[in-house]
Amino acid sequence: MSLQITFYTKPNCPLCEEAEELLEEMRGQFDFSVLKIDITRDIDAYEIFKHRIPVLRLGDLGDLSGKITEKELRQKIRAFLKTSPQDNADEQDQGKSNR
Repeated sequence: MSLQITFYTKPNCPLCEEAEELLEEMRGQFDFSVLKIDITRDIDAYEIFKHRIPVLRLGDLGDLSGKITEKELRQKIRAFLKTSPQDNADEQDQGKSNR
């Protein structure tokens, strides 16, 4: 089972750009997909997230918002992998091949 991250963002948002770069870096290390939502094009999302963006919603694991660090995102993804045995095994195999 792959993790889906919903990324709430908007144009001209430096923190959003940083979060997007972080997601791109993490894609090389973990298996996840990203659904990107521009809150300026979705009135409901705008009302909910206008003061919190960027927001990364990681399913049942909750949200990360504002200044998102690599450490925070990595911890959330690893928490997901612990609940998904197949992905966890794949990550362990990758670690062995990198040694």
